[in-house]
Amino acid sequence: MIDVRRLRLLRELDKRGTIVATAEAMHLTPSAVSQQLAVLARETGVRLLDPAGRRVRLTPAAQVLLEHADILFAQMERAEADLAAFDEGRVGSVSVAAFTTAISGIVAPALLALRESRPRLRLSVTDVPEPDCFDQLLAGDLDLAIGITHAGARPLDSRLLQIPLLDDPLDVALPAGHPYASARAVPLEALRSDEFIASRPGTACREVAHAACAAAGFVPQVLHNADDFTAVRALIAAGCGISLMPRLARLSSTPEVVLRPIAGVSPIRPIFAAIRRGSQQAPHLSAALAALVAAARSPDPVPTASPVVHGGVRSGCAGTGRTGG
Repeated sequence: MIDVRRLRLLRELDKRGTIVATAEAMHLTPSAVSQQLAVLARETGVRLLDPAGRRVRLTPAAQVLLEHADILFAQMERAEADLAAFDEGRVGSVSVAAFTTAISGIVAPALLALRESRPRLRLSVTDVPEPDCFDQLLAGDLDLAIGITHAGARPLDSRLLQIPLLDDPLDVALPAGHPYASARAVPLEALRSDEFIASRPGTACREVAHAACAAAGFVPQVLHNADDFTAVRALIAAGCGISLMPRLARLSSTPEVVLRPIAGVSPIRPIFAAIRRGSQQAPHLSAALAALVAAARSPDPVPTASPVVHGGVRSGCAGTGRTGG
């Protein structure tokens, strides 16, 4: 292996022309410089110096070596700059797992902000359901995971740190001809006789919706199960039932389907980020986590369900997602 420090001596000698001048510039003795250059010649297996009066001249082989040394030194400068940037959280790669609505409502805005403030900090996003995302996080396959707190969730491993992000309200999605379609807000207990469209058992949306209905004094009559909001909307439009949908899904009312806030205290999905304890201190992970928190806690992270109906239509931004997320 070629010692980089000896390459620096060779480059300095090429610049100054004498061993004595090189020694003075590098704060060494002339004998130390001569010894180090002799070792470098043995490392490379070529003659590096030719005498030229009181000076020395680099051989053609030494000039070839210096060409490579210049490239190496430039790369080392870039490495030092990148390490400094990494230490400031401006460079690095972060893998994030999240469910669909969190990707669209939290992760995507965070990515947009990071692209402006830290363009060399790269986030890769994967749709991984709970609890698999937390298992992958513990295994080191992920850096961050976003989940939902609900009664059916597995307790979070003590090796993971939980950071609250957002309380996501649920709204009622109704066919346009429903008796409560024109209401400013819908009492949940008034829906006890309706047929519900819900996500699969065990999913966060299902657990939160059923807990809300239980708090209102009834068990919902689930007739249809679907894990995609587009499918749920289509079923509602066909008059097949009603549903409770998270506001983070950014669905809007249509002539066939309207969204209404729930009267009183609206049920929520508490959404959080999880990270391995201690790793949050890594600059690049800290920066990514801060961007997720900022996106989730922005002044209007989720649209508000409008209580006003104009021909069954409410303005808003249409979107899709899975009811399980």
